[in-house]
Amino acid sequence: METIQACVNQRLLTKADRLFTGSLSGRITELLQNARRAGATKVVITNKDGWITVNDNGQGISDFAKLLDLGGSGWDETCEKSEDPAGVGIFCLAPREVAIRSKGKLAIITEEGWSSMPTKGTLDPEPIHKGTTLRFQDEPWESDMVNIHAAFSGMLVTVDGKQCPKLPFVSENATHHPELGCRIEVLESNQLNQWHNACRRSEGWYGNSGTLNFHGQVVTFDCHPICDRDLRYLVDLTGEPTGIRLMLPARTRLVENEAYKELLAAIEIAAYRHI
Repeated sequence: METIQACVNQRLLTKADRLFTGSLSGRITELLQNARRAGATKVVITNKDGWITVNDNGQGISDFAKLLDLGGSGWDETCEKSEDPAGVGIFCLAPREVAIRSKGKLAIITEEGWSSMPTKGTLDPEPIHKGTTLRFQDEPWESDMVNIHAAFSGMLVTVDGKQCPKLPFVSENATHHPELGCRIEVLESNQLNQWHNACRRSEGWYGNSGTLNFHGQVVTFDCHPICDRDLRYLVDLTGEPTGIRLMLPARTRLVENEAYKELLAAIEIAAYRHI
């Protein structure tokens, strides 16, 4: 009998621009996540004449070939264990033409470059000193939209010179669960701040009691261990190894695996301790 084995067909690349939701929110999320994983503490976003420029102060791109390696991330083992990167983030910009500058190199990915045409990097005639800069055409990246994704990212993000909010997702009262790689805090609903509520509304599942912060990307989930109290359950991933996983590629829902069950059990204990 013939042997069969999983593989990725070249045809998948021709559909790269449909692997994501195609939303502005998704593009902002992915580029901020990439910057943070690269060690950035600051991201500067500018809008000018229909062009968006995103500049970060991270470690930069050492291997430009990884940019178009669908499924290959290039992140280290620590990041793999804590964040489960999918290696498809930059494809959120397909099929736009994108200019990428980093470490004295320049690559321009054209519409055809996302699927088949080789993209050749060159020496950057105007090299940046640190980090990575991306420039592409898009609808405006306005502060109101970026704020939601920047608030709990841990980075200082500015849009056209205006600073986005930067807040801790949980307080010092949160309980650390190293076995789950997170901190958990239980609050009355009226104790949530405006950015907790803004992120929950943007998720479209405002009735869910659980809210998880995936390093700036906030995901809600159904969690009601105590039904007669108006409680909210905040889960903040710490960057430690964790079995908590989000569905790929958009990461808008939690995977209901064993770690998810352990998380719900930990939240239930926290809820009873709260009351």
